[in-house]
Amino acid sequence: MHDPRLLGALPALGRKIERVVLLDQVYEVLKERILDRAYEPDARLNIDALKRELNVSSTPLREALARLTAEGLVSSTPFVGFAVAPVPSPEYFKQLYAFRLVIEPWAAGETARRRPLEILQELADAVAAMGAASLSRRYRRYRDFSQADGAFHEAIMAGSGNEPASRIFADLRIHLHLSRLYIHHEQDTEAVRAHHLAILDAIRAGNAAEAAERMREHLMISERELLG
Repeated sequence: MHDPRLLGALPALGRKIERVVLLDQVYEVLKERILDRAYEPDARLNIDALKRELNVSSTPLREALARLTAEGLVSSTPFVGFAVAPVPSPEYFKQLYAFRLVIEPWAAGETARRRPLEILQELADAVAAMGAASLSRRYRRYRDFSQADGAFHEAIMAGSGNEPASRIFADLRIHLHLSRLYIHHEQDTEAVRAHHLAILDAIRAGNAAEAAERMREHLMISERELLG
């Protein structure tokens, strides 16, 4: 028999799920506007105006802004409020790529040595998703490709077996910050996907040196195309 206490709890669970869905929707709307530059960097985000426009209460709006703040897309100043975070400087992105060129080729090599089956599947799924998506100057069309790209690189970090390295990589939210550049630069979808496929093929073959080299080549091309 069903536990009546559990049945009595179901309506409350339903309300919680609805609130989470609303939070995700508000988050995506704000993120899209930031990445598409509907809200320019440093623009103030007025809570009351957004509540009226989006027809939501302050709770999901503030939670969405808090999430965006944690991701570095929004800044929060006590007694002032929320604003769109400035785009990191060119020097920051150069340093970001310098870091990536150290850690990601190493991680690709380690993943090729270990070849954990679940990671190989995640990498294959990410490459397949790239083939079904496209790069675009609009976030809504670009989102799926960006998520697949990020999943690919994070899976390689996880495949290295080094948990501290994986956490550091995830905490930097590299692909989220790069999205602010990608959307405003032309990108060749098939070329980017081919780079990832070459890395995956080397990992599948257990060729650590080749995997590291293909990752290094991919990052250098990406840096050149985005930063000049």
